[in-house]
Amino acid sequence: MISVLTILLFTLLQLIAGFGILTLFNIQLKPGLFLSLSMLLGVAVFSLVPFILQLFYIPLTSLNIFLSLVIACITLNIKFRNGLHHLKIIFQNTHFKIRLYEIPFLTLITIIVLISVWRCFYMPPTPRDLNSGAEVIAEYAVHEGTMINSVFAVNLETTNNVFKPPFIICLQIIYKLAGFPFGQLWLSTVFISFVIFLYHAVSATVHRLVTGLLIICFLAIPEMYAYTFMVLFDYSNAVFFFLSLYFLFIFFANKQTGYLTFAGLLMGIATYIRSETLVLACLVIPAITWNNLKSSDGFKKWVIICLIFLAPTLICYFICVPVYVNHYLPIKYNIQNQVNPHLLNLKPLLTRFIDVNRELIFSKDGITYYGYFIFIFVFALALEIIFSRRFTRAGKNWLYAVLVIYIGLPILGYLLPLLDLDNSTKRGLFKVFPLMLLYMANNGLLIKLSERITKWEMANSN
Repeated sequence: MISVLTILLFTLLQLIAGFGILTLFNIQLKPGLFLSLSMLLGVAVFSLVPFILQLFYIPLTSLNIFLSLVIACITLNIKFRNGLHHLKIIFQNTHFKIRLYEIPFLTLITIIVLISVWRCFYMPPTPRDLNSGAEVIAEYAVHEGTMINSVFAVNLETTNNVFKPPFIICLQIIYKLAGFPFGQLWLSTVFISFVIFLYHAVSATVHRLVTGLLIICFLAIPEMYAYTFMVLFDYSNAVFFFLSLYFLFIFFANKQTGYLTFAGLLMGIATYIRSETLVLACLVIPAITWNNLKSSDGFKKWVIICLIFLAPTLICYFICVPVYVNHYLPIKYNIQNQVNPHLLNLKPLLTRFIDVNRELIFSKDGITYYGYFIFIFVFALALEIIFSRRFTRAGKNWLYAVLVIYIGLPILGYLLPLLDLDNSTKRGLFKVFPLMLLYMANNGLLIKLSERITKWEMANSN
């Protein structure tokens, strides 16, 4: 009973914190998108609070952390009345209705989600990278009141996992202090909220029959689904990377600076989760450049947009790596030694690109890891090229986003040899699947099919 009440309290606090952030940026969305995004932002806020306390050397006690969470929620809601007014309007203008044909899909989605939640609650943390890094640091932090604890007194020459950003450490500390010995239930909050967000985002452009099929195909990606209950950085990183691009593309359409700044914030969170996301964020700049050229906004406006988008990412990287790792942790980690010293030799880049395609994507192992989702994407793309020969504007944006990951992961493997093929790159591909999903939601042929289904539905309902 106490556990249920704790989860409800955390959910409420996360909802309030995320609500405050959306209000500050004046982000206007439909209820399903708004509430699920609020939850995801709330988890991000939770992950920052213990880290900020640690930066100021404030003991990580239950009182300090939970009081700080409440203060953060209050501080973020300085425009609470404006947000409440917006929320009232969107709920008044939205009618919730579940159609009969949605029930089988929603039932199956619910079953898939519940299995993940139960495993997340019942099973202890198992990934090696977690247990040799974030999990053990969090466990000692609960007893010692600091993330700079006894873990760093042992020989750490065989692992670099203790030097990764503190996103997971902070969340594990909060949930362990709240009475959850495994801590990892926050991942279920991320998973559920993300599925809800995707369902509403996809159904905004295609019929809900198509939405249900696409979402189930997405949830059936074996390797990605496994990491909805096995805690590591990659699933959460994929979520916030996707969200950043989602709102960046909205900015391309509406030109409202609030959406651009918000997209930058989300990319900053993604970088806080995995620091190498900085490189992928830089690969988004050509899309910003192309959009700027089409809008004829000029060089000065381009520079401002790029700075706004990249600033949170650069700040998060600077605080998490040069500041925290180099100046707070008692053991020094030479990051320069992890970078490929022979950057003029492009052969490893070509080799990594070939290996990603041959071993991870178009292979028997690829099907084992990712099911047939990539092939469904390729099939949808081929049909649009053959029969339509025109892409929607949103479809082009999402195709470029897919290209960023497709090219970006081999580049990361080339720059940072420690990002190996069979682990880091394999999980790094999680980022591409939500992007593929949104491309298919904006596929011209699927949109036309949806329009025909809607017309048939309306004709038969009269």
